[in-house]
Amino acid sequence: MTMHYQCAGITESGYRRLGDRKLTWRCNKCRLSGATHQPISPAPKSPAPKSPAPKSPVPESAVLLEIRALSEKLAPLDSLKEEVSAMRTEFADLKLSPSKQVDDIINRLEGKLKDMEERVAKVEFIKEDMEKLQARVMKLEEESEDRDQWSRMNNIEIKGITQQKNENLLEIVSKIGSKINYPASKSQINFVSRVPTREKDRTKPIIVCFCNRYVKEDFIAAARLEAKTAPLTTSLFGLSGNQKIYVNDHLTIKNKLLLSKSKKLAAEANFQYVWIKHAKIHLRKTDTSPVIIIKSEKDITKIK
Repeated sequence: MTMHYQCAGITESGYRRLGDRKLTWRCNKCRLSGATHQPISPAPKSPAPKSPAPKSPVPESAVLLEIRALSEKLAPLDSLKEEVSAMRTEFADLKLSPSKQVDDIINRLEGKLKDMEERVAKVEFIKEDMEKLQARVMKLEEESEDRDQWSRMNNIEIKGITQQKNENLLEIVSKIGSKINYPASKSQINFVSRVPTREKDRTKPIIVCFCNRYVKEDFIAAARLEAKTAPLTTSLFGLSGNQKIYVNDHLTIKNKLLLSKSKKLAAEANFQYVWIKHAKIHLRKTDTSPVIIIKSEKDITKIK
């Protein structure tokens, strides 16, 4: 805030030292009274009087008002100072935080990596055990499959004969034996029965268990030989319909699926012969090519 030196009682030299600010300053008295008289410029230089003019006292109220106004203006500086100080602290922390954060992240990652390595080691150990168990399970399954198939080695499976009410299965087997020139007496048969099939719409096949495995093999061979001359049909045995009758080894479900897959691939590879002997799948591409025996899925790769 500025003052007219006449009103404030300041000297002319003091007024000159105000510089450009003296053009905008107004004394407190003039400001409060609304007076608009122009500040009096200093008179042209002339020989200064020998004794300076007496100074007028500065009103205390004007000084107090100036101090109060300055205090009000300076009041926000304290909070600004605190904000600047806080900002400096934050900037200092921010400069340090990346390295701290990186260290923290690295420490956390190292901990997680160590934990992960331990878990991976456990998993690898478990994996080794699992592989051993899987190999063991596969071996047990193969052994179980072999035992299951071995238990059927004396059996034949007859398909194509529609089930009749009060049918005599022994009589049906006897008629087939007579037709293929290999009669099967009751004393040669352990049991005969129909068994369920996985296909709901298919007729239950007849399973014949012979007491002697060689009799079973000869019975199948005689049936195949007869089928080369003329297909075996139900009408040949006085049964209804004219469906084809098939006499084969009694395979397990797994081997039946393997046989179906082998037939499909053999047809695509132009194999001429696919047959079952001793409950094993045999293939031959031509009359002179070697015989391929299919015992598992791995052996299917031999079909080319």
